Amino acid sequence: MLNRIFIIVSLLVLTGLTSGCVGLSLEPAKALVGQWQTQMGGFPMQVEYTANAVSVDNQAPVVYELVGDRLSVSQGSTQVRILSFPTKSQMIQLDPMTGTEHRFDRLL
Repeated sequence: MLNRIFIIVSLLVLTGLTSGCVGLSLEPAKALVGQWQTQMGGFPMQVEYTANAVSVDNQAPVVYELVGDRLSVSQGSTQVRILSFPTKSQMIQLDPMTGTEHRFDRLL
């Protein structure tokens, strides 16, 4: 089950190029917490971030570490993403290894 979450989170951040990384002055630790929606392979997915864990489509949460704007999820191997928040309702995760971006929209 945890492997599935790790794979899903890894794939989420590796898919699709989206809009640029113009950031607001939102502190990532405060802006990240909440429910977000994205698409993977054309299918909607819901992702929920708490203060220290992430859950994909209501699966068991996986612990993450956030230092500044760098989000790290470790399970087997470490996946790093650089976060930006162009608006309060939009998050961009950049994979520094591949340069790909993935957009998330906040759920109300």
